[in-house]
Amino acid sequence: MNQTGVLHWVKIVFLLFGMVGVMSNSNSEEKMKTNYIVSFNTNDALCFIKINDMLVMDNVDSIEGNFTIGKTISSYLQNGDNKLSITMLNDSLKGDHKVTSNMWCSAIVTEVNGKHPVSGVKLIVEDGKVSVDPHFNPREISYFGNSPRSDGKEKGMIEVSQSFHASNLPNWAWTTATPMTEKDIPAIKEFYVSLQNDFKNQNLNTIYQKTEGMWHSLAIEQGSTPQKMWESMPFKRFFNDGYKAIPIDWEDYELNSYMNGRIFRFETGYDRISPLTIENDDRVFSLTPYLSIIDGKVTVVK
Repeated sequence: MNQTGVLHWVKIVFLLFGMVGVMSNSNSEEKMKTNYIVSFNTNDALCFIKINDMLVMDNVDSIEGNFTIGKTISSYLQNGDNKLSITMLNDSLKGDHKVTSNMWCSAIVTEVNGKHPVSGVKLIVEDGKVSVDPHFNPREISYFGNSPRSDGKEKGMIEVSQSFHASNLPNWAWTTATPMTEKDIPAIKEFYVSLQNDFKNQNLNTIYQKTEGMWHSLAIEQGSTPQKMWESMPFKRFFNDGYKAIPIDWEDYELNSYMNGRIFRFETGYDRISPLTIENDDRVFSLTPYLSIIDGKVTVVK
């Protein structure tokens, strides 16, 4: 599998919908009372940004030099307590295994119309070690140490987290979802297989119906409509360009859950690629929705 192609297209999808700046549409699903964004900055370091442990952005394609980007994150948040995390590779990009003082990563969460950050963390290199910048944001750090995934795909990475409060958000479907358990795994796999078969059959109407929750939450977040979010995706062009569905090999994926089991999905790799993958001779595309158990059914929620 061409992982570069996967990353390229996954980033196009989420940056397309998530770049800072919210669209205005009089026919939008619901107007956000408060919208939140994260600003992500790095220099000569490999870094990930997570919200409530869900991967939001990385700079895999722009490790060298300075990198800056922003993204709306409201659909990752719940009213009440949330968590911002930065994960940074504790290694040199030059192969000498030495971290240097020019390496750093930072993230700031703000309300779109707010004057002050609601959260902010920065990892720097001091005395040859990755550490938290104490001057970047004086708020208390809730965690600093090896990445919780350091025994797997984030081996050799350091993570810092900070809790923050969010309010005036919609009641996203996942916030009241039933936490998943092992007994739900067969139904979850069945959902993935069914949706991947729809990609195989290029059934756009059915794909939209089964993933509508994803476009619904994006529409609320971006001030648009689910249909317009869906139509922004180039699925028809993908199929015209010869993309075909890849059969799911469950040995390649693991089921990860978030927010006390209310959100989950099968993922693989540090970039958390989905089983919902199509490819042609040149590129690979992966759709990476989050799922929940709603009214006893496996449902796409974001």
